[in-house]
Amino acid sequence: MRTIKQIPILILGFIFSAFSFKNNINYQTECVTVETDGYIVLKIWDVRKGAKYKPEQARKDAIHAIMYSGISGSGNCITQIPILNTAAELEKFKLIEQDFFSKKGNWTYFTRSSTTETTIPNQLGNKNWKVYQVSISKNELRKYLEDQKIIKALNSGF
Repeated sequence: MRTIKQIPILILGFIFSAFSFKNNINYQTECVTVETDGYIVLKIWDVRKGAKYKPEQARKDAIHAIMYSGISGSGNCITQIPILNTAAELEKFKLIEQDFFSKKGNWTYFTRSSTTETTIPNQLGNKNWKVYQVSISKNELRKYLEDQKIIKALNSGF
């Protein structure tokens, strides 16, 4: 049996959980290749938007995946860990994130293409989805984040 003291805690927990769903990630990714020139090619689709998924949003989501969640390995790809690994790096990037992903933001420099994919991933079946193939320069993105002092250079040591 719940006491009256527990009710405010339950209400606060419900409020915080409701806000956490606001920034829910709806895209799914599938790695196609990791190229020798530092580009990662992946397929990306949005499970909520389906056929309404736009190419510009697919490019932003692909960069978001590379930075925040990484990409699972399969076939011609090895697993790509996220570029932003620590809480400090995440906090530093949050300070510039809105400008970075704005309409004229720097995110555009790190994607080479966004084309509609003709072969859709197996898990989607025959649904009417827009699946994009996006190329992202992970090396250039990493260099940009190093220049912005968000992450340390790989050769900087510990």
